[in-house]
Amino acid sequence: MKILIVEDNKIALMGIRKILSEYPNMEICTAENGLIALNFLNESKSELPHFTLLDLNMPIMNGIEFLKEIKKIENLKTIPIVIHTTSFNTLDIKICEELGSVGYFVKELDMVKYKSNLKLIADYWIESKRT
Repeated sequence: MKILIVEDNKIALMGIRKILSEYPNMEICTAENGLIALNFLNESKSELPHFTLLDLNMPIMNGIEFLKEIKKIENLKTIPIVIHTTSFNTLDIKICEELGSVGYFVKELDMVKYKSNLKLIADYWIESKRT
């Protein structure tokens, strides 16, 4: 299974990688903003990610801008996008739903809850890949 994590915070990325390292068959690709992620996906010669974990608040191209762009590209628009952000803003949630994200979860300060949420997402996509 391949996952793309779009996250500009290096400490958050290290935490995500550590949690997902418990999945030995998961290939993790990363990008520090939406533009880099879009370029990576457009230039990818190999298998596209099974899902993308997307932060909203990033420089250069934020998560909402990325969602708008990826949904315009025929071979990329079906990649499931799970929003992973600090924003509780209901407008952000609504916009992400309208743009086709498949999930939205707020980064927890409680590491036990955070790990649990992230593992639930990973488990869901692993299971959906099997069916």
